Amino acid sequence: MIELTLQIINILVPSVLLAFIGLAWSRSGVEFPVEFVTRLVLNLAMPALLFHTLANSTVAIVSLRSMAMATLVVHVLFAGVVFVLLTVAKKDWRLSVPHVVGNTGNLGLPVCFLAFGEEGLAYAITFFSVQCLLLFSIGDAIFAGSINWRRVLSSPILHSVWLGVVVRMLDVTVPPVVQQSLELLGQIVIPLMLITLGVSLASMRAAQLPSTVLWSFIRTVIAMCVAVGVAHLLGLSGVARGILIIQSVVPVAVFNYLLAIKYNRDSSEVSGMILITHLAAIVYIPMVLAYVL
Repeated sequence: MIELTLQIINILVPSVLLAFIGLAWSRSGVEFPVEFVTRLVLNLAMPALLFHTLANSTVAIVSLRSMAMATLVVHVLFAGVVFVLLTVAKKDWRLSVPHVVGNTGNLGLPVCFLAFGEEGLAYAITFFSVQCLLLFSIGDAIFAGSINWRRVLSSPILHSVWLGVVVRMLDVTVPPVVQQSLELLGQIVIPLMLITLGVSLASMRAAQLPSTVLWSFIRTVIAMCVAVGVAHLLGLSGVARGILIIQSVVPVAVFNYLLAIKYNRDSSEVSGMILITHLAAIVYIPMVLAYVL
């Protein structure tokens, strides 16, 4: 368990350091092209990363239907609970999206692999795929404030997900030059997103910190309760149960920040939750692992 905890810290700390690079950049007064970076990531780099990840996964499709269904149920229940709480607190209900959508990709996948090996990674990729489809269709529409099917259906990210799944299911061979190009393009996603996140943190006011910490704590508790409840309800056990819980409680995804910027939502609150949950994960993710293992 100590070795696993150190592995998690090694995954989380670089993410936090990159965010602080963005914070320092903003404080220096040098201009950072947030809009350009957002467009580059959402329209080119992110689709490349998602397609490459899904097309090259080792997911056993037939055995993962129950995980896909459990993932869908978790998101529906989780979103419902957070929606009610945000409405009662008179906050923007659209912030339920970042509460629900966690960092199931660049954090969740390696943690699940370290904890459960190849079988765990297969379940984790299934959770990640379903979440991506939900975020960049329904989630995108919620952030925008309206449903524009033309915008949703023309999303490069949405198409990269289903194309990646189809390529994996049909075992299509992608030419090496295409694979390497997509991999190279996808590698810029995480660093750029984290540095952009840090730039946003520079605009966060100290008065927001107590509220952000409180809502981050509430979000994590709800995620844990919903995941455990759904696993019990659907009869998941062993590795499948552990992966559902881990992927549900990972910190808030940076994707949410880019969408908040794109649609002029409260990006400072979203960025605060991302940072707080990632810092807290250094403590609570090892505790969650101890529980599921």
